[in-house]
This record gives sequence, C-alpha cells and structure tokens, in this order.
Amino acid sequence: MKFKLVSNEKRKITLNMEAINAYTSRWKPGTPFDFEIVRRVARKSDPMRKYYFGVVLPLLVKGLYYDPEEDMLLHRHLKITYFRVKPDERGIHREKDIPSVFSNESELPINEKQDFVEWVKRKAAENDVYIPDPNE
Repeated sequence: MKFKLVSNEKRKITLNMEAINAYTSRWKPGTPFDFEIVRRVARKSDPMRKYYFGVVLPLLVKGLYYDPEEDMLLHRHLKITYFRVKPDERGIHREKDIPSVFSNESELPINEKQDFVEWVKRKAAENDVYIPDPNE
C-alpha cells in the first residue's frame, strides 16, 4: 500500500497513523512490515490523456447531466461499450477484462487510443454535447 506524504516548511513529514493502522489491522499482531520512503518523480503527461480527462470527459459528464464525481464511472462504461466487453456468467464486467486506455500499464497503440477518443466525441455529438478539438 502506498501512502502519500509531503514535507512541511521545516522538512518534516506527518504520518497519518489512523490510515496506516487501519491498513495494517488486517494482519495478526506482531506482523513485520517494510517501510520505505521514495521521492516522487514527476511524469510527463500524455497530451491525449490530458485532453481526454481535461476536456472530453468533463464536457461529456456535464452534457449528460452526470454528477462530476461520476466521471470515472462514465469512463468505465464508455470503455465497456467501445471495446465490447462481455460480462461474466453473473453479469459482472470484471476489471481485468476492461482494457486500460491511458494508464501507464496500457498496451494500446496510439492509433487505438485516438480512435477511442474520436468515438467518445461522436457519442457526445449524438447526445448534443459539443466537444472542441484539441487545437481549438
């Protein structure tokens, strides 16, 4: 499990012991753990990912009258529809069956990511939601 920390102006960190204790309470008393602090490295954002999550998805969420907190739920449903993910025997779409489009683990080629974004924009247009192009 990863916990995010930020040092203060005196270069000291504060641990959220409640969250850590809640996480470690699953194991028997006396269970040993490793604790590691690693400096976070800033990553360059994929411009298509930035456009999709910064422009396309928020406008679609607003245009379809979803609550803003439901953006990832809508994103998940779009992926299930676009990639034609079949539910299991209980009717559940398992996360491992839904392809990742923009995560670091995504194995989709760039052209398939572009096709997905363009498909989402067409679906938005079908629902009278205007989404500007990235260069607008």
